[in-house]
Amino acid sequence: MRAVTLPRFGGPDVFVCEEVARPVPAAHQMLVKVAACGVCGHDLLNRAGNFPHTRLPAVMGHEIAGTVVEAGPLVTRFKPGDRVAVIQRIPCGLCALCGSGRENLCSSGPGFYGEGLSGGYGEFVLASERNALLLPDSITLRAACVLSCAIGTGFHALRRAGLELGDTVVVTGASGGVGIHTIKLARLLGLRAIAVSSSKAKAAHLQDSGAAEVIVAPDLSFHKAVRDLTRGEGADAVIEVVGKPTFNSSVRSLKAGGRMVIVGNLDPGNVPLNPAMAILKEIDFLGSAHATLADLRKVVDLVVRGEIAPDIADFVPVQEVSRAHRMMEERKVSGRVVLLHDDQQ
Repeated sequence: MRAVTLPRFGGPDVFVCEEVARPVPAAHQMLVKVAACGVCGHDLLNRAGNFPHTRLPAVMGHEIAGTVVEAGPLVTRFKPGDRVAVIQRIPCGLCALCGSGRENLCSSGPGFYGEGLSGGYGEFVLASERNALLLPDSITLRAACVLSCAIGTGFHALRRAGLELGDTVVVTGASGGVGIHTIKLARLLGLRAIAVSSSKAKAAHLQDSGAAEVIVAPDLSFHKAVRDLTRGEGADAVIEVVGKPTFNSSVRSLKAGGRMVIVGNLDPGNVPLNPAMAILKEIDFLGSAHATLADLRKVVDLVVRGEIAPDIADFVPVQEVSRAHRMMEERKVSGRVVLLHDDQQ
Protein backbone atom coordinates (compact mmCIF):
# COMPACT_ATOMS: atom_id res chain seq x y z
CA MET A 1 0.00 0.00 0.00
CA ARG A 2 1.01 3.64 -0.34
CA ALA A 3 2.02 5.41 2.85
CA VAL A 4 3.86 8.45 4.14
CA THR A 5 6.41 7.05 6.56
CA LEU A 6 8.56 8.52 9.30
CA PRO A 7 11.99 6.89 8.82
CA ARG A 8 13.68 8.96 11.54
CA PHE A 9 12.75 11.66 14.01
CA GLY A 10 13.22 15.26 12.96
CA GLY A 11 11.60 18.24 11.25
CA PRO A 12 8.66 18.41 8.84
CA ASP A 13 10.74 17.30 5.85
CA VAL A 14 11.72 13.87 7.20
CA PHE A 15 8.64 12.14 5.76
CA VAL A 16 8.97 9.72 2.84
CA CYS A 17 6.24 8.58 0.42
CA GLU A 18 6.72 4.90 -0.33
CA GLU A 19 5.13 1.48 -0.72
CA VAL A 20 4.83 -0.57 2.48
CA ALA A 21 3.22 -3.86 3.37
CA ARG A 22 -0.57 -3.77 3.58
CA PRO A 23 -1.85 -4.80 7.03
CA VAL A 24 -3.57 -8.17 7.28
CA PRO A 25 -6.59 -8.28 9.63
CA ALA A 26 -6.86 -11.01 12.25
CA ALA A 27 -10.14 -12.85 12.78
CA HIS A 28 -11.46 -10.12 15.10
CA GLN A 29 -10.20 -7.17 13.07
CA MET A 30 -11.23 -5.07 10.08
CA LEU A 31 -9.18 -3.53 7.30
CA VAL A 32 -10.18 0.10 6.75
CA LYS A 33 -9.29 2.08 3.62
CA VAL A 34 -8.38 5.53 4.89
CA ALA A 35 -10.09 8.49 3.25
CA ALA A 36 -9.01 11.30 5.56
CA CYS A 37 -6.72 11.81 8.54
CA GLY A 38 -6.48 14.87 10.75
CA VAL A 39 -3.10 16.29 11.76
CA CYS A 40 -2.91 16.69 15.54
CA GLY A 41 -0.37 18.52 17.68
CA HIS A 42 0.45 15.06 19.02
CA ASP A 43 1.74 14.22 15.52
CA LEU A 44 4.26 17.06 15.65
CA LEU A 45 5.58 15.80 18.98
CA ASN A 46 5.71 12.24 17.70
CA ARG A 47 7.61 13.27 14.57
CA ALA A 48 10.18 15.05 16.76
CA GLY A 49 10.83 11.90 18.82
CA ASN A 50 9.03 12.66 22.08
CA PHE A 51 7.20 9.34 22.51
CA PRO A 52 9.20 6.26 23.56
CA HIS A 53 6.68 3.75 22.20
CA THR A 54 7.01 4.90 18.58
CA ARG A 55 8.73 2.27 16.48
CA LEU A 56 10.58 3.44 13.38
CA PRO A 57 9.86 3.46 10.55
CA ALA A 58 6.41 4.64 11.63
CA VAL A 59 3.22 5.45 9.76
CA MET A 60 1.71 8.27 11.79
CA GLY A 61 -1.84 9.60 12.08
CA HIS A 62 -4.55 8.80 14.63
CA GLU A 63 -7.52 10.92 13.45
CA ILE A 64 -8.87 8.47 10.92
CA ALA A 65 -12.00 8.00 8.84
CA GLY A 66 -12.53 5.56 6.02
CA THR A 67 -14.40 2.57 4.65
CA VAL A 68 -14.28 -1.06 5.79
CA VAL A 69 -12.95 -3.18 2.92
CA GLU A 70 -12.41 -6.46 4.77
CA ALA A 71 -13.79 -7.91 8.01
CA GLY A 72 -12.52 -10.98 9.85
CA PRO A 73 -14.90 -13.88 10.57
CA LEU A 74 -15.33 -12.88 14.23
CA VAL A 75 -16.45 -9.34 13.35
CA THR A 76 -20.24 -9.15 13.74
CA ARG A 77 -21.17 -5.46 13.86
CA PHE A 78 -19.39 -4.17 10.75
CA LYS A 79 -19.22 -5.27 7.14
CA PRO A 80 -17.34 -4.23 3.99
CA GLY A 81 -18.70 -0.95 2.70
CA ASP A 82 -19.41 0.50 6.14
CA ARG A 83 -18.12 4.03 6.65
CA VAL A 84 -16.36 4.42 9.98
CA ALA A 85 -14.48 6.83 12.21
CA VAL A 86 -11.58 5.07 13.91
CA ILE A 87 -10.75 5.87 17.54
CA GLN A 88 -7.08 6.57 18.21
CA ARG A 89 -6.21 3.40 20.13
CA ILE A 90 -7.50 -0.18 20.16
CA PRO A 91 -8.50 -1.28 23.69
CA CYS A 92 -8.24 -4.90 24.77
CA GLY A 93 -11.90 -5.22 25.78
CA LEU A 94 -11.02 -7.58 28.63
CA CYS A 95 -9.44 -5.54 31.44
CA ALA A 96 -11.21 -3.86 34.36
CA LEU A 97 -10.90 -0.44 32.71
CA CYS A 98 -12.57 -1.65 29.53
CA GLY A 99 -15.27 -3.35 31.57
CA SER A 100 -16.04 -0.14 33.46
CA GLY A 101 -16.43 2.02 30.35
CA ARG A 102 -13.00 3.64 30.67
CA GLU A 103 -11.48 1.88 27.69
CA ASN A 104 -9.70 5.13 26.80
CA LEU A 105 -7.25 4.27 29.61
CA CYS A 106 -6.60 0.67 28.52
CA SER A 107 -2.91 -0.14 28.16
CA SER A 108 -3.35 -3.82 27.31
CA GLY A 109 -4.43 -3.42 23.69
CA PRO A 110 -2.14 -3.26 20.66
CA GLY A 111 -1.48 0.45 21.07
CA PHE A 112 -1.97 3.92 19.64
CA TYR A 113 -2.06 4.71 15.92
CA GLY A 114 1.18 6.24 14.75
CA GLU A 115 3.16 4.68 17.61
CA GLY A 116 2.47 0.97 18.11
CA LEU A 117 -0.02 0.78 15.25
CA SER A 118 0.32 1.82 11.62
CA GLY A 119 -1.75 4.99 11.28
CA GLY A 120 -3.78 7.10 8.91
CA TYR A 121 -0.90 8.56 6.90
CA GLY A 122 -1.08 5.18 5.19
CA GLU A 123 -3.68 3.91 2.73
CA PHE A 124 -5.05 1.21 5.07
CA VAL A 125 -5.30 0.66 8.84
CA LEU A 126 -6.46 -2.16 11.06
CA ALA A 127 -9.37 -1.57 13.43
CA SER A 128 -11.61 -3.56 15.72
CA GLU A 129 -15.25 -3.37 16.74
CA ARG A 130 -14.06 -1.75 19.97
CA ASN A 131 -12.54 1.31 18.30
CA ALA A 132 -14.74 2.00 15.31
CA LEU A 133 -17.86 4.15 15.02
CA LEU A 134 -20.39 3.49 12.27
CA LEU A 135 -21.07 6.78 10.51
CA PRO A 136 -24.47 8.04 9.40
CA ASP A 137 -24.73 9.18 5.78
CA SER A 138 -25.00 12.83 6.86
CA ILE A 139 -21.37 12.95 8.06
CA THR A 140 -18.72 12.99 5.35
CA LEU A 141 -15.48 11.08 5.74
CA ARG A 142 -13.61 14.37 5.40
CA ALA A 143 -15.37 15.68 8.50
CA ALA A 144 -15.55 12.39 10.40
CA CYS A 145 -11.79 12.09 10.89
CA VAL A 146 -11.83 14.85 13.52
CA LEU A 147 -14.63 13.34 15.63
CA SER A 148 -12.61 11.11 17.92
CA CYS A 149 -9.69 13.39 18.80
CA ALA A 150 -10.36 17.04 17.96
CA ILE A 151 -13.98 17.00 19.14
CA GLY A 152 -14.08 13.96 21.42
CA THR A 153 -11.11 15.07 23.51
CA GLY A 154 -12.80 18.37 24.37
CA PHE A 155 -16.11 16.65 25.10
CA HIS A 156 -14.44 14.23 27.52
CA ALA A 157 -12.46 17.03 29.19
CA LEU A 158 -15.57 19.12 29.79
CA ARG A 159 -17.33 16.10 31.23
CA ARG A 160 -14.37 15.54 33.55
CA ALA A 161 -14.61 19.18 34.66
CA GLY A 162 -18.11 18.62 36.05
CA LEU A 163 -19.30 22.13 35.25
CA GLU A 164 -22.81 23.54 35.65
CA LEU A 165 -24.86 25.88 33.49
CA GLY A 166 -23.38 29.38 33.57
CA ASP A 167 -19.97 28.33 34.94
CA THR A 168 -16.84 29.95 33.53
CA VAL A 169 -14.24 27.83 31.77
CA VAL A 170 -10.89 28.97 30.37
CA VAL A 171 -9.53 27.10 27.34
CA THR A 172 -5.84 27.43 26.50
CA GLY A 173 -4.56 26.78 22.99
CA ALA A 174 -8.05 27.76 21.95
CA SER A 175 -7.38 28.22 18.24
CA GLY A 176 -6.00 24.69 17.78
CA GLY A 177 -8.08 21.69 16.78
CA VAL A 178 -8.93 20.50 20.29
CA GLY A 179 -9.20 24.01 21.70
CA ILE A 180 -11.62 25.45 19.17
CA HIS A 181 -13.96 22.47 19.41
CA THR A 182 -13.85 22.72 23.21
CA ILE A 183 -14.99 26.34 22.87
CA LYS A 184 -17.87 25.25 20.64
CA LEU A 185 -18.89 22.52 23.06
CA ALA A 186 -18.69 24.86 26.04
CA ARG A 187 -21.10 27.28 24.40
CA LEU A 188 -23.41 24.38 23.55
CA LEU A 189 -23.41 23.33 27.22
CA GLY A 190 -24.34 26.82 28.39
CA LEU A 191 -20.92 27.68 29.79
CA ARG A 192 -19.09 30.99 29.64
CA ALA A 193 -15.98 30.16 27.63
CA ILE A 194 -12.89 32.35 27.85
CA ALA A 195 -10.51 31.55 24.99
CA VAL A 196 -6.77 32.07 25.33
CA SER A 197 -4.73 32.47 22.16
CA SER A 198 -1.31 33.86 21.33
CA SER A 199 -2.59 35.26 18.02
CA LYS A 200 -4.68 38.41 17.65
CA ALA A 201 -5.51 37.40 14.08
CA LYS A 202 -7.46 34.38 15.36
CA ALA A 203 -9.57 36.25 17.92
CA ALA A 204 -12.53 36.94 15.63
CA HIS A 205 -12.81 33.28 14.63
CA LEU A 206 -12.78 32.26 18.28
CA GLN A 207 -15.61 34.66 19.06
CA ASP A 208 -17.57 33.34 16.09
CA SER A 209 -16.99 29.83 17.47
CA GLY A 210 -18.59 30.65 20.80
CA ALA A 211 -16.01 32.31 23.03
CA ALA A 212 -17.62 34.84 25.35
CA GLU A 213 -14.26 36.58 25.64
CA VAL A 214 -10.89 36.12 23.96
CA ILE A 215 -7.62 36.85 25.73
CA VAL A 216 -4.73 37.43 23.34
CA ALA A 217 -1.58 36.56 25.27
CA PRO A 218 1.57 36.34 23.11
CA ASP A 219 3.63 35.92 26.29
CA LEU A 220 1.24 33.15 27.49
CA SER A 221 0.51 35.03 30.73
CA PHE A 222 -3.24 35.55 31.04
CA HIS A 223 -4.34 34.99 34.65
CA LYS A 224 -4.63 38.70 35.42
CA ALA A 225 -6.94 39.13 32.43
CA VAL A 226 -9.05 36.17 33.59
CA ARG A 227 -9.38 37.72 37.03
CA ASP A 228 -10.39 41.04 35.50
CA LEU A 229 -13.09 39.30 33.46
CA THR A 230 -14.40 37.43 36.52
CA ARG A 231 -14.41 40.39 38.94
CA GLY A 232 -11.38 39.05 40.75
CA GLU A 233 -12.89 35.65 41.47
CA GLY A 234 -11.30 33.42 38.85
CA ALA A 235 -12.66 30.69 36.61
CA ASP A 236 -14.51 27.56 37.70
CA ALA A 237 -12.27 25.42 35.49
CA VAL A 238 -9.42 25.54 33.01
CA ILE A 239 -9.13 23.10 30.12
CA GLU A 240 -5.34 23.02 29.77
CA VAL A 241 -4.60 22.07 26.17
CA VAL A 242 -1.09 23.53 25.89
CA GLY A 243 0.66 22.20 28.99
CA LYS A 244 3.97 23.47 30.33
CA PRO A 245 4.04 26.96 28.70
CA THR A 246 0.64 27.97 30.10
CA PHE A 247 0.35 25.74 33.15
CA ASN A 248 1.15 28.20 35.93
CA SER A 249 -0.96 30.98 34.46
CA SER A 250 -3.80 28.47 34.20
CA VAL A 251 -3.48 27.56 37.88
CA ARG A 252 -3.51 31.25 38.82
CA SER A 253 -6.67 31.73 36.74
CA LEU A 254 -8.74 29.39 38.93
CA LYS A 255 -11.12 30.40 41.68
CA ALA A 256 -11.02 28.72 45.08
CA GLY A 257 -12.27 25.17 44.61
CA GLY A 258 -11.59 25.34 40.86
CA ARG A 259 -10.70 22.44 38.61
CA MET A 260 -7.73 22.11 36.29
CA VAL A 261 -8.35 19.57 33.53
CA ILE A 262 -5.06 18.69 31.84
CA VAL A 263 -5.54 17.57 28.25
CA GLY A 264 -2.32 18.35 26.40
CA ASN A 265 1.37 18.99 26.85
CA LEU A 266 2.82 20.45 23.68
CA ASP A 267 6.16 21.13 25.38
CA PRO A 268 6.97 17.78 26.98
CA GLY A 269 8.60 18.39 30.29
CA ASN A 270 7.95 19.02 33.95
CA VAL A 271 6.25 22.10 35.36
CA PRO A 272 7.13 23.84 38.65
CA LEU A 273 4.20 24.12 41.04
CA ASN A 274 4.05 25.78 44.43
CA PRO A 275 1.94 23.31 46.48
CA ALA A 276 0.52 26.20 48.51
CA MET A 277 -1.37 27.36 45.43
CA ALA A 278 -3.23 24.06 45.30
CA ILE A 279 -3.59 23.66 49.07
CA LEU A 280 -4.97 27.07 49.98
CA LYS A 281 -7.44 27.15 47.08
CA GLU A 282 -8.26 23.41 47.15
CA ILE A 283 -7.68 23.11 43.44
CA ASP A 284 -8.51 19.79 41.81
CA PHE A 285 -6.06 18.57 39.17
CA LEU A 286 -7.67 16.15 36.72
CA GLY A 287 -6.08 14.33 33.83
CA SER A 288 -8.16 13.77 30.71
CA ALA A 289 -7.16 11.22 28.07
CA HIS A 290 -8.85 11.10 24.68
CA ALA A 291 -12.53 10.06 24.88
CA THR A 292 -14.59 6.97 25.59
CA LEU A 293 -16.75 5.19 23.05
CA ALA A 294 -19.80 6.47 24.95
CA ASP A 295 -18.48 10.04 24.63
CA LEU A 296 -17.99 9.64 20.91
CA ARG A 297 -21.47 8.28 20.28
CA LYS A 298 -22.77 11.49 21.86
CA VAL A 299 -20.40 13.55 19.70
CA VAL A 300 -21.72 11.86 16.56
CA ASP A 301 -25.27 12.64 17.67
CA LEU A 302 -24.38 16.32 18.20
CA VAL A 303 -22.88 16.55 14.71
CA VAL A 304 -25.86 14.79 13.11
CA ARG A 305 -28.25 17.21 14.81
CA GLY A 306 -26.19 20.16 13.59
CA GLU A 307 -25.38 21.35 17.11
CA ILE A 308 -21.64 21.34 16.46
CA ALA A 309 -19.76 21.44 13.16
CA PRO A 310 -16.20 20.20 12.65
CA ASP A 311 -13.85 23.16 12.25
CA ILE A 312 -11.47 22.27 9.44
CA ALA A 313 -9.03 24.96 8.34
CA ASP A 314 -7.65 23.25 5.25
CA PHE A 315 -7.48 20.01 3.29
CA VAL A 316 -4.05 18.87 2.13
CA PRO A 317 -3.10 15.86 -0.04
CA VAL A 318 -1.45 13.23 2.15
CA GLN A 319 1.64 13.38 -0.06
CA GLU A 320 2.09 16.99 1.12
CA VAL A 321 2.10 16.12 4.82
CA SER A 322 5.31 18.12 5.35
CA ARG A 323 3.44 21.26 4.30
CA ALA A 324 0.62 20.44 6.71
CA HIS A 325 3.09 20.03 9.59
CA ARG A 326 4.74 23.36 8.75
CA MET A 327 1.35 25.08 8.68
CA MET A 328 0.69 23.82 12.20
CA GLU A 329 4.15 24.59 13.55
CA GLU A 330 3.95 28.12 12.18
CA ARG A 331 0.47 28.49 13.73
CA LYS A 332 -1.02 29.65 10.47
CA VAL A 333 -4.38 27.96 10.96
CA SER A 334 -7.31 27.85 13.35
CA GLY A 335 -8.96 24.46 13.70
CA ARG A 336 -7.79 21.23 12.12
CA VAL A 337 -5.71 20.50 9.03
CA VAL A 338 -6.90 17.30 7.33
CA LEU A 339 -4.90 15.04 5.03
CA LEU A 340 -6.78 13.50 2.11
CA HIS A 341 -5.94 10.25 0.38
CA ASP A 342 -6.15 9.94 -3.40
CA ASP A 343 -9.86 9.16 -3.80
CA GLN A 344 -10.79 12.21 -1.69
CA GLN A 345 -8.53 14.76 -3.38
